[in-house]
Amino acid sequence: MSFLKQWLQGPMGALVYKESLEAWRDKRALLTAVTFALLFPVMITGTTVFVFKVKSENESRVALLGGEQVPLLAQRLAGDQLRVDVLQEGEPSALLAGEYDLVLQVGEDFVSQYREFGVPRLYVYMDGASKDASRARRQLQERLAPLQQQIVQQRAIARGVAPQLLAPWRLEVRDISTPSDRGKLILASVPALLIMTLFVASLATAVDASAGERERLSLENLLMQPLPPWQVVLAKTVAVASMGWLGGVLSVCALTALMPVMPLEELGMHQASSLSGVVTMGLLLMPLALLVAVVQLLLALGSKSFKDAQMRLSILQVAPLFMLMALDMSQVQLDKPIWQLLPLVGQQQWLKALLVGDVVSLPMVLAGSVVSLLLVAVFVLIGARALRRESLLGAT
Repeated sequence: MSFLKQWLQGPMGALVYKESLEAWRDKRALLTAVTFALLFPVMITGTTVFVFKVKSENESRVALLGGEQVPLLAQRLAGDQLRVDVLQEGEPSALLAGEYDLVLQVGEDFVSQYREFGVPRLYVYMDGASKDASRARRQLQERLAPLQQQIVQQRAIARGVAPQLLAPWRLEVRDISTPSDRGKLILASVPALLIMTLFVASLATAVDASAGERERLSLENLLMQPLPPWQVVLAKTVAVASMGWLGGVLSVCALTALMPVMPLEELGMHQASSLSGVVTMGLLLMPLALLVAVVQLLLALGSKSFKDAQMRLSILQVAPLFMLMALDMSQVQLDKPIWQLLPLVGQQQWLKALLVGDVVSLPMVLAGSVVSLLLVAVFVLIGARALRRESLLGAT
């Protein structure tokens, strides 16, 4: 500890302080980190609330023409989220242009065909370009199916046929998923967005600390100091990572704070994230924030200009999101421990588990974090070798 204290109080500590001070003084970079960190939790909350509101509060309206012939039909169709109005007359196109999502018309010979065990007709009029019409049609079909099955059984009994002969088996669906399992589906994209926050929040700082300083000629003055190049890269990595880690922690805090606003109970979930979970997720993001920072610095140092560095890092920030989402949508099984040793993939699995209240393996977390830190050390050495090249300082 004394060695580390002396090391930090020496030139290395002064260098870290200098780089961090420059990074945090950049109001544009700080505003970008904070804005994106708070924006996507708000978007996720708003989307969840909106989807639930549409699902639970939107009522479909159906106009039943000729319903007085079959009053039982109107009674069986009406219910939650489906309102049925019995009308004696009306033009289907005019009713659809008004306040109705569907028009169900009973055929004129419905009663006679029904009594003769025929196949009476029901006509459904709808606007195929309307989303409300599609939802109303699904609800109507769900209500008609049990009634149709009941009538088939009654006709079979009237003809002396046992109803069991018409149904060789009965399929019953039993959902054994837990609230945590359902939460994983709803919050599947959140870990990838949290990881993307690290890239977005540290982008401006990484470009300014590398390509920006090179164009301002301050990087050359820094390298003239009696400091090993790897210390310069490490100090810049810490400064850039602090900005990215700030964005990640803010996103975690904002998401946890907004969870009570989400209709989690109605969706079969419960708020699993607590203060300890927030602290744990923040600690999990630290090694990844360092890895993201050093990779961004190397790409920016290898660019030809400040604008070129911005373009490279802009592409880099969306690449992990697409990769993680592709893994989620693919058939790749990520439940094996070896996957948790991979950067990005391991953090995604840990964050996903913590968000829904599952337990993560401490040995695997430590092992995965060590792998990330080892990669940071490798990239720091690569960056140190790059700083020794005179061509790097002359890039424009």
